[in-house]
Amino acid sequence: METGQYNDLMQYVYQLGDLALNVGFVLGPLIGYVAQYQLIKQQKSVGSFSTDVCAILLFANLLRIVFWYEKRFENALLYQSVLMIMMQVELLRLCLTLKNKSVYKTKYISFFDSPLGKFWRWNQLNSYIACLITFLTIVLISSYLNLDNPQYWEIIGFLSCAIEATLGLPQAIKNHTSKSVKGLSYTMIGSWFLGDGFKTFYFIVKNQPAQFVMCGVIQLSVDIWIMLQIAVFSSKKGDMAEL
Repeated sequence: METGQYNDLMQYVYQLGDLALNVGFVLGPLIGYVAQYQLIKQQKSVGSFSTDVCAILLFANLLRIVFWYEKRFENALLYQSVLMIMMQVELLRLCLTLKNKSVYKTKYISFFDSPLGKFWRWNQLNSYIACLITFLTIVLISSYLNLDNPQYWEIIGFLSCAIEATLGLPQAIKNHTSKSVKGLSYTMIGSWFLGDGFKTFYFIVKNQPAQFVMCGVIQLSVDIWIMLQIAVFSSKKGDMAEL
C-alpha cells in the first residue's frame, strides 16, 4: 500500500472512530432513562425513582445550551443536551400521570400559586414547563446583559456542571432514607456509571472546559455510592432493583 493510500485510510478510520465516539456520547446517556421510563410504565408506579433527577438534568442542560453560545464546545454536547431535555420532560410527564392516578390524592399545588414554597412538588406538567421557561428567560436576559463579561460565562459553565454533578444525590438520598431500591432500574444506574466514565474520558480527549471534567469525576463518585446502596438494600427480600 502506498504512503498516500495508507494516510487516506488512517484518516478515514480516524473520522469513523470520531463519528462513533460522538454518536455514542449523544445517545448513550439516554439509554438508562429509556429503561427507567419503560420500567415505570410497566409497573405503573414511580417506585424509588426520584423526579428531582429530572430537575437536575433539565436545569443543567438548559444552562449548558446557553453556555454553548459563548464557548462553542463540541456540537455533540449540544445535541445531547437537547435530546436529554426532551427525554426528561417525557419522563416527568409519565411520573406525574401515575402520581395523579394514585389512590393517595394530594392537594393541588401549582407553580403559579407556590413557585418556591413547594418547589418541584407540583401536580401538573404545565407548572414544571412554566418554571423552566421562567428560569430560561431570566438566564437569557442576564446573559444578554453580560455578553462581554467573560467571568459571567465562566460562572454559567460552572453552574451547569455543578448542578449536573449533583445528579445522583437526590436518588442516593431517597435510597438512604427509604432503605429501599425497589423500582429502581439497574440499567439506568449502570448507564450512569458507564456514561459518566465515558463522558469524563471524552472531555479529556476532546480537551473540553475543565468544569466538564470536574463534573464527570464527581458524578462517578456518586454513582459508586448508589451501586453500593443497591448491593446492600437488594439483599432484603422482595426489595430488588429492576433491569
